[in-house]
Amino acid sequence: MATSMKDRYGPWALIAGGSEGIGLEFGRRLAAAGINLLLLARREQPLKDAQTLLENEYDVSVRIAALDLSTADLPERLQELTADLDIGMLIYNAGASHGLQLFHDAPLQHSLQMIALNCAGPAILSHHLGGKMRERGRGGIILLSSLSGFCGSAYIATYAASKAFDTGFAESLWAELQPFGVDVLSLVIGATDTPSMQRAGADMSAVPALTSAEVAEQGLAQLGNTPIHVVGEVGQMLADVARGGDRRELIDGMSSAAAAMFGKPYPPHVD
Repeated sequence: MATSMKDRYGPWALIAGGSEGIGLEFGRRLAAAGINLLLLARREQPLKDAQTLLENEYDVSVRIAALDLSTADLPERLQELTADLDIGMLIYNAGASHGLQLFHDAPLQHSLQMIALNCAGPAILSHHLGGKMRERGRGGIILLSSLSGFCGSAYIATYAASKAFDTGFAESLWAELQPFGVDVLSLVIGATDTPSMQRAGADMSAVPALTSAEVAEQGLAQLGNTPIHVVGEVGQMLADVARGGDRRELIDGMSSAAAAMFGKPYPPHVD
């Protein structure tokens, strides 16, 4: 008899960045499978809205916690929030790049916060929750990454570098945890039409945009099948080019796409 999603990844799932967009779509699908949810995000009201929606639509428990995943006390907060929960699924969906700037035009703290959010955050949650999954012999971890992690890009230097970390980190965890029955996936996405991208003023017509629903659907479908999955045909094509193309052309192409989405000049110039 096939193992159900709840038996393999339940009874609780933690979704970092779970209040809207991709995170909420993951929440819908896990709740439909009967898995209870712990949703983390910075803003409290969207979390409350997501909690109400999911508990009204599905027969599950939903807990929420508003916190900044880039803060130094994250390990302690995580311990408090999960002490009484048996978490069999981690989805790290936090850490999008909103509001592009050249590296030297932004305060250094902005870049350091991005590194903490996209590098330290996944490491902290994966260490705490993944270790318990390894002990139980079951579980799943999905770390969201980006096509920009395949090469550098103007305007998103730290974001691109941190997403390269996420991809390599997830692939490494896959190699370490697969023998213990824990599935790990690096889910690589391109530009996705989410509420946060809309608030940031991104022009989603400038690039082929994914939907939150197709990202979540493909992520859950591919977990356990492969260490890395690139969402969408366009994304897969770009990933193939990135693996073997001329680095100058790749970086120029990624930079041009990033600039176009937010109405920035490329090549950049001094105003």
